Amino acid sequence: MHSPQIFSPIQLLPDWRSAGKAPEAAIQGETVSLRPLDAPRHGAALFRLFTGDDGHWEHLPYGPFADEDGFMTWLALTVAQSDTALYIVCAKDSEQPLGFLGYRQMVQAHGAIEIGHVNFSAALRRTRLATESVFLLLKAAFELGYRRCEWRCDSRNAASAAAARRLGFQFEGTLRQAMVVKRRNRDTHVFSMLDGEWQALRPAYAAYLASGNFDAAGKQRRPLAEFLGEVREPA
Repeated sequence: MHSPQIFSPIQLLPDWRSAGKAPEAAIQGETVSLRPLDAPRHGAALFRLFTGDDGHWEHLPYGPFADEDGFMTWLALTVAQSDTALYIVCAKDSEQPLGFLGYRQMVQAHGAIEIGHVNFSAALRRTRLATESVFLLLKAAFELGYRRCEWRCDSRNAASAAAARRLGFQFEGTLRQAMVVKRRNRDTHVFSMLDGEWQALRPAYAAYLASGNFDAAGKQRRPLAEFLGEVREPA
């Protein structure tokens, strides 16, 4: 017995003109600054952030790196890719990188983009700055006309999958046997957020990131999930 075929309704886009290029200048937020990553300038500091943190690389298709030269080579090649734009994450008014992330698999013609290469140091993980970093990339992408933003991760990376859901991405499915990584099979979970969904979620992000939602120590008063839940399921 054959499974029924499911077709999406036709959605005409007569005025579609493709999305724009990734920002080439710093993206400023309330607590964080995303600055275009320059491999020769920022590479050494970024390498030091993850020295001794071998667990950080467990679910990534690259790393850990034996030495700074190896990391610098990988970083320079990655930054040079035409469909990639990386940014260092700094606290506002600071020059010290706390990690990096950016866009990959940018397809302007179809308005599709992915937030990837998320490398947050221990000092950045689970902070207001980390959430605002993703918010700024989402905001910039949809303002540039992208229709779809993806988040992909190793199917074994429970922390990344949880982060995607927390940030408002919708789980789409699993690409089976998508990659061979470090001599093992990798299945890839795919999450996405669409432009129409972003219009509803953006005010929730803004409310979560407001200064009043954090105490003097930077601890959140209400989690992002509560704000997102309110816009998804209005009373």
